[in-house]
Amino acid sequence: MPGLWWWLIAADLLLVLAVAALFWQARRGGGSGVARTPREMEDFLREASRLSREFDRLLGEKRELVAASLDGIDQRLNELRRLAVALDQRLAETRSELAAVATAAAPPTPSGPTPAASREEGSPPPTDFRRQVLELARQGKQAAEIAAALGRPRGEVELVLGLLGQGQRG
Repeated sequence: MPGLWWWLIAADLLLVLAVAALFWQARRGGGSGVARTPREMEDFLREASRLSREFDRLLGEKRELVAASLDGIDQRLNELRRLAVALDQRLAETRSELAAVATAAAPPTPSGPTPAASREEGSPPPTDFRRQVLELARQGKQAAEIAAALGRPRGEVELVLGLLGQGQRG
């Protein structure tokens, strides 16, 4: 499509140059004192009319090209809007799913009081899972081995180890 634009611009320039040449020729002949014959004037008007029609045709082609370009852009914008809405919906669904998983995976709160000496102040009480991870880590097991032993994902074990200050273990 960009190549067509260059052709249309070149054709426009040629038409403008042709009209300018016709006017220059008419002016040159008029300035010398030689009167133009009616036949020459008719030829001039015919040529000017032909150039005018060609110019109108090229302008029409440009209008069509611009309209087609704008239609294509509008279609792309509508598709992008549709994709943005679909992405927003998917994001909301994912957030809902994550919230549901977080709620379901939340450890139950212990019913009895936890001794303050067994944990740092302000930190949550350790769950059975965290205790098991810590115990296996103290035995020198790696994160992959702990995950396999407890039937949990390795990333979850690595997260617990990181939170417990044990660092990420292979």
